[in-house]
Amino acid sequence: MLIRLAFAVLTVVSLVLGYLGLADYLAASTTFAHRPIDLVYYDLQLFVINSGPVTNGGPYPWPLEISRFLTPAVTAYAVLEAARLLFATEIARQRARRRSRHIVVCGGSDAAKTLAARLTDDGHRVVTVPSARTPRALTEVGLARAARLYACADETPANIATVLAASQVARKAHAPLQVHAHVADPELGDTLRGGRWREGMEVDFFSLEGVAAKKVLATEQPDGERLVVIGLSAFGRALLLELGRRAARARRGPVPVTVVDPDGAAVVAQMRARHPFFAEACTVTVAGVYHPEPGVHRVFVCHDDEERALRDGLTAAAKVDATKGTVIVRMAQLAGVGEMMVQHGQEDRLRFVGVLDMASVYLSERITDSLARAVHRRYLRDQAALGQTPETNSSLVPWEDLPETLRDANRAQAADIERKLALVGCAAVPSLEEVPFAFSPEEVELLAVSEHHRWMAERQSDGWRYGAVRDNEAKLHPDLRPWDELGEAERQKDRNVVLALPEILADAGFRIVRKGQRTR
Repeated sequence: MLIRLAFAVLTVVSLVLGYLGLADYLAASTTFAHRPIDLVYYDLQLFVINSGPVTNGGPYPWPLEISRFLTPAVTAYAVLEAARLLFATEIARQRARRRSRHIVVCGGSDAAKTLAARLTDDGHRVVTVPSARTPRALTEVGLARAARLYACADETPANIATVLAASQVARKAHAPLQVHAHVADPELGDTLRGGRWREGMEVDFFSLEGVAAKKVLATEQPDGERLVVIGLSAFGRALLLELGRRAARARRGPVPVTVVDPDGAAVVAQMRARHPFFAEACTVTVAGVYHPEPGVHRVFVCHDDEERALRDGLTAAAKVDATKGTVIVRMAQLAGVGEMMVQHGQEDRLRFVGVLDMASVYLSERITDSLARAVHRRYLRDQAALGQTPETNSSLVPWEDLPETLRDANRAQAADIERKLALVGCAAVPSLEEVPFAFSPEEVELLAVSEHHRWMAERQSDGWRYGAVRDNEAKLHPDLRPWDELGEAERQKDRNVVLALPEILADAGFRIVRKGQRTR
């Protein structure tokens, strides 16, 4: 901008100096006319080095001397700038094709814009394209060397077309391309996820509502409350399925849920038929209107119509016990309005969740951070099962309250998961569906030894040493010795860490696949 402003100023200065210099030089001339219009004409000719009065070699007045050198320079800059603008599109296209390890976000939806903004804030190089349904369109944004592709258009067919187009772009990088495509129907996503794709592509189909439901329950951690779901929108259905998955994983028996929706009975029947685990994991009671019952309540308002969701959320918040009830309202465009209400104290029983923000966090978050949170959640559950409390174990606090040193320890353990999986020819890929996976006994033993070595290196780097009796103050630990010297009970601890990996990854939104199956 400053360069263009300077160019404009120099142009004006050149014209003024040229006019004044020509007026002085031609004042007594009988060869060249020197009317004002003639002077303007000769002045403009200076820009193309073809002004008649300045062809005899001078001497010339100083304003004209300056102008006759300045004007060609201004002309040269103008030519270069015009050429740059003329070829800017082609230059940008060539640069895009040579990019590597960047992220391509396709789609003009709010979800695509939110995701692109978050990825950029996280320091990634992001290329956005409104639509890319052909291999050529994806090639022009450098997909051949990109690290990830997100297809986030509002229309599911457009996103599927983008994935198909991506499968036809020749890969020019060693690392596989991670592809994430949004589909509105979670069941369709399940079907497409089971398909096979060419080598060099890791494809995951996800539902924004499904992602948000998973993040909501990971944040809220309902435990023992009376659960109420108002409105079986896509988000409401995804929430019920995620509740069922968590209940099935915890093996604590069926979870009672009240559904408030005029068509609830038919929708719940379809969900039970499609997902057998849901029928076993959740006991659903359908009601037409929400009537609070005594006890702690966790109410999820899930309407797609955000004005209706806000209205029903306020109504539900007025009905529940202020000390025992929480109302969580799904929002997208109006998420900021809801948060503003809470911040101004208008309703302290309400919480608002922005599905676009939550989905973008899930999709953009580094795998290490996602796994680190899941590792900590698993630790909290295991310690609680052993009877530990925050009073007896200061580490039993939410991730947000965990000291940074302990967060780093969780991150180190999470970062090593990918290395362990690679040792046995496996990898973690994004997935919102649990897929059964089991390591062979030989793999468990190999990875347990690897985990013990990692744990020893971490402790020793922090100053810990071997001691027959554990002493936290002196940093002594009886397990700081080679694997061959450990007892069976100590070895089993490391095996348990390995056996928990599929569940930890599922909790973070990933699944384990063998490398021969990574195209699925």
